[in-house]
Amino acid sequence: MGLALDILTIAQVLILIFGGVVIFYASKSYSRNKSRSILFLAIGFAFVTIGAVAAGVAFELSVDIYTVEAIQAVCQAIGFFIIVYSLVGTKE
Repeated sequence: MGLALDILTIAQVLILIFGGVVIFYASKSYSRNKSRSILFLAIGFAFVTIGAVAAGVAFELSVDIYTVEAIQAVCQAIGFFIIVYSLVGTKE
């Protein structure tokens, strides 16, 4: 189980790094263009990233696996909904 936990930790760190990079560039693009779709895209990726990291932290704090998965699933569902909205639902 030690190797699996190490892989999980590395994956969580990579999600945080790459999610942060996407959020940074989307936010930077929003500040230049003031495009609502880019703003919602950044917010959606923030939810997806936060959900993954929060689940990893909850797991490390020995929260039961069902709660960990619920945290991740809810944050990711909200994030992906916002991403879809940014792609098809916003009117500039």
